[in-house]
Amino acid sequence: MEPKVLTPQEVQELFKTNPAAVYIDVRTVGEFAAGHPRGKVVNIPLVFHHPTTKETYPNNSFLEVLESLYAKDTSLIVGGDDGERTKQAATQLTQTGYTDVSVMPDGHASWRTQKLPTTTDNRDGISYVSLLTPVKRKGKKKIGAHA
Repeated sequence: MEPKVLTPQEVQELFKTNPAAVYIDVRTVGEFAAGHPRGKVVNIPLVFHHPTTKETYPNNSFLEVLESLYAKDTSLIVGGDDGERTKQAATQLTQTGYTDVSVMPDGHASWRTQKLPTTTDNRDGISYVSLLTPVKRKGKKKIGAHA
């Protein structure tokens, strides 16, 4: 099933009418920290860029983080600034069994063009590191912990 394509205005309206809807920003951590749509938005990058060579590497924890946070029937809107990354992420989600996936193909760029509210908020619960850390710590025994 192909994801539904949403405009920035439709995403903003969805935030108002469906408080459970979440915008998954698949841009890199740096791109996200520079600004993103205001609303229920989290950063889960699809890829990483090497800091010196600029080579692209897949985020092998992309689905693991998403599956730890959201049920398969959660309304997810996927966006970034690169239509290709958005499409790849949405395809991965639908192939993994997510049933309510939409895309905003031009992501933050189209959001800014429409002069909709943006933010640089990158606190816990929004930033990728804060979402990844608990997933990676699950099941690991604390050193020196007493039973």
